Amino acid sequence: MFRRRRLLLRTTTIAALATGISAQFPGMPGMPSEARPISKSAKLIECGVCKIATQEVWEQTEAARETAPGGRLGEDDLQEITNSVCDPDLDQGEWITLYDVEQADVGAPLKLKKEEYLGECRRECRTIAKACRAVYDEYREDIAESLYKRDASNLEKLKSRVCQKWAGVCPAKKVPPTYAHPDEYWMPVDEEMYKMKKMQQVINKQANKYGKQPVQFVDPMSSAMFMDDEDEL
Repeated sequence: MFRRRRLLLRTTTIAALATGISAQFPGMPGMPSEARPISKSAKLIECGVCKIATQEVWEQTEAARETAPGGRLGEDDLQEITNSVCDPDLDQGEWITLYDVEQADVGAPLKLKKEEYLGECRRECRTIAKACRAVYDEYREDIAESLYKRDASNLEKLKSRVCQKWAGVCPAKKVPPTYAHPDEYWMPVDEEMYKMKKMQQVINKQANKYGKQPVQFVDPMSSAMFMDDEDEL
């Protein structure tokens, strides 16, 4: 995994890239900004994704508390984590790109395999993100409040509360006997593109702060698999 400390972004470089990107890609017609999720598969992995996402939220919260004054986090800090954990383009959601969706055979359960490195965010990555949002879009404020109050004494209790009691996505849905997940090869992230995405985050954070229009870097890999759910890869 590429270390964040290696991404030393200079303000002048970022400003120059922002100008260059805006000039080079002024509204390219028909160019998708991201790959399309596989909706059928997203429903079938919601339980597994919910458990992993909740673990990420728990661990990110614990890490943030270690550096917070007095070990206390405000509700806004916790909501930032729960608001971002399902977005693979943000630091809090990078975990999504580590996972590959696998199916042994037609009708077999879908499995989430964790890879060693960050990966390109293509269709399966967006599918995991969709499954994550299915839970967190509705319950992110409740999860942040629970973390703030610390009323779940451990990770397993929080997983049970979020994935079973609130969202009702666990146990996992049974895979239809004729369903074949449109598999794609997992690919490690391109380091230069990863750096560009990080630059985009910094630029757009400032753009949002000052009411400016955000930029969108064209990532050829994110749109490489942009077919219908029924298409086989």
